[in-house]
Amino acid sequence: MKDFILVRILRLLGARMDGYKTYAGAIGKVLAGVGTLISGIIGLIGIAFPDQGLPKMEMESALALISAGVFAMSSGLASYGVGKKFEKAEVQRTIIADVAPKQ
Repeated sequence: MKDFILVRILRLLGARMDGYKTYAGAIGKVLAGVGTLISGIIGLIGIAFPDQGLPKMEMESALALISAGVFAMSSGLASYGVGKKFEKAEVQRTIIADVAPKQ
């Protein structure tokens, strides 16, 4: 019975999110990138100030986290742009269909 209710709720949410899933995924990528970037910055601060109780991290690991965070953020922004292009293409398709001569 729990599975039945959960499936119904998830299907309802999926139907309501139709058209916004690309944006939600893009925002998720950006947020993951921000979190990773902050982790790398905290690692660098921990190297600069070792007595502050911040996590100990190697320089290479901190820089790798920063670059991964920037990559995830740029990937999220690119995904958001692709979603906008899809939306624009959908609008143009309906306009073209309305203007096209009927046979």
